[in-house]
Amino acid sequence: MKEMWPLTVRLFWDPWRNTPVIKPKQEEIDLLYQLKLSEPGDARPAFRGDHERLRTAIVYEFGDDKLYRRYIEGRFLLLNKVPHWDVMYEVVSSGNVIGQLYYDPYISTWRFRLTYQGAYLAYQDNIVDVVKGKPPFHVDKAIESNISTSSRQVVIVDEKGSVRGVGEVISNKVVVTKVFYDKTLPVETSGKTASLEDVLKYNREGLEALEEKAIKYLKRIQNRYPSLKPVVSYSGGKDSLVTLDLAHRAYGSLEIIFNDTGLEMPETLNNVEKVADLYGHKLYVASAGDIFWRAVEVFGPPGKDYRWCCKVAKLVPIAKLTKTVWPGGALNLVGQRAYESLDRAKSPLVWRNKWIPHMISTTPIQYWSQLACWLYIYKYKLPYNRLYEEGFDRLGCYLCPSCALAEYRDVERKYPELWSKWLSVLEKWRDKLNMPSEWISMGLWRWLTPATAKKRIIHRLPGYSINWRDEYLSRIRGSRVSIIPEEVINANKSLVLKFNNELVTEEKREIFIKNIVNVGFNIINENPLVFEKNGNVFELTGEILRVTMQEESEGFEDLVDVLKVVYRINGCVHCGSCVLWSKKGAVKLTQNGPYPVEHLNEKQARLYIDVCPISDQLVEKVIVPLITNDYKSYKRKSRRKPIL
Repeated sequence: MKEMWPLTVRLFWDPWRNTPVIKPKQEEIDLLYQLKLSEPGDARPAFRGDHERLRTAIVYEFGDDKLYRRYIEGRFLLLNKVPHWDVMYEVVSSGNVIGQLYYDPYISTWRFRLTYQGAYLAYQDNIVDVVKGKPPFHVDKAIESNISTSSRQVVIVDEKGSVRGVGEVISNKVVVTKVFYDKTLPVETSGKTASLEDVLKYNREGLEALEEKAIKYLKRIQNRYPSLKPVVSYSGGKDSLVTLDLAHRAYGSLEIIFNDTGLEMPETLNNVEKVADLYGHKLYVASAGDIFWRAVEVFGPPGKDYRWCCKVAKLVPIAKLTKTVWPGGALNLVGQRAYESLDRAKSPLVWRNKWIPHMISTTPIQYWSQLACWLYIYKYKLPYNRLYEEGFDRLGCYLCPSCALAEYRDVERKYPELWSKWLSVLEKWRDKLNMPSEWISMGLWRWLTPATAKKRIIHRLPGYSINWRDEYLSRIRGSRVSIIPEEVINANKSLVLKFNNELVTEEKREIFIKNIVNVGFNIINENPLVFEKNGNVFELTGEILRVTMQEESEGFEDLVDVLKVVYRINGCVHCGSCVLWSKKGAVKLTQNGPYPVEHLNEKQARLYIDVCPISDQLVEKVIVPLITNDYKSYKRKSRRKPIL
């Protein structure tokens, strides 16, 4: 991961005051330790829920909470999220990364694993069980021992008493689970117990410098766009809360926009109302209503690689609202930070989102760390979302496929009725796809394709295998569309596709022809239906679609456009994206799908096709792969680039 992050957080530790330092004075740097964290090093304070997990995990590993009381209890603790197939945090206490807190979904348990620094301290303080072994040490090596202990985890030392790793007790043997190669000794501190007030006190100047720079930036960007109204995109999360407060201080007058996807947790909705009332700014809500629950019957469960949900529940509602309220544009202030993702690390300070191009977007906290944001919130006693205190690390849609299994367990515990609603949908789709129970319990529904992360989970599930083609076919069969490509015959520039159902019923014949003509096809004959584009001739009869191609790649892309029209009129979820991005009055939604009222030029036609989530997701990522027998075919070089 190291070479991937263009920007990383530099956090320091004051050994005398035993506090983290976000922005040290140049003359003090030599007196501080720089925390050695996994990149990007965006650590945050630990909350009540985190402490509960840590204590429970430590008791699970060692049989008692001595280690918790010795190194964690009462201290200002930092957690740094690190790459893991579910959730893992580096635990920083008194300037040392003493361990890793991680979730093991195979046993539905939070666990704790000592690092070298943690193992060294615990060994020196004689609060963990120790086993001696002979080199070489490697993971899964069994060390013979008649150890009798209530601990699951022990520290492994060599014959000289040097700490070499940690192991897990299995029956009468210790199996090596981690070998230490980096043997950086623990930081020596004063041993003081620093309170939140201490941390705020010793970070006052650094925080003030960040505030001053952010407010100056906000004023400068407003002078650059004096005609645009400042609008804060507030999500109910910490970063947008800091952005809102900074903008309130810089401008005084502004407006707030919140995207209610219909999948928000109650605390988030309550927090949005509370914050809007507190600041006294006008709140606009971009509501998706129940579109997700209607659309899932067509698309099936969303995935990390199948993000139709963002299009129907986020992008379209936001675009509709902003085009209505701020048709001339606005200055959109976003709580975005460089350390959240690689994409955001590479993002410019000012940009236009292709879905809301009339809005100028920027962030005043691009280079703030999580710790800086939380210290700002504590300093000004801002009304943050209380879900953070319970251990929720990310907010937003509670069933987002980007969530970890640990986060789903938090939702299930906190809101059983919400999770039960989603679970009932997953169960229906599991039955349709003929999947085992692990498809739900291990979150395998979170990927459409046979992604590497999906394979990594399946590797530990005996008997579970991936057949992406069968899964795709079952997904369409279980969908409200239920038009499945059953056979593809390819012969010398001629392609014949046979489906299980009639592609265009008599009821939808008129709207199909209207759509085909408006995206650039010419009707040659209406019975049977024959049409052409770019010299490529199509014949549609019942369940059969035949195309004779002049040029193979161009002909195939025209075929894909025809399929997009077919699936749109049969599976339209009435998200309104096509109406939103077409010229006013040019397109209307009907019971049988979108209907172009006016003739569309080439650019308008391309936009009309591409903005539809059925085109962009269902057809490109499910139907086309079935036709080409390649689940990666949505990445094909000949694919026409979307206008947006």
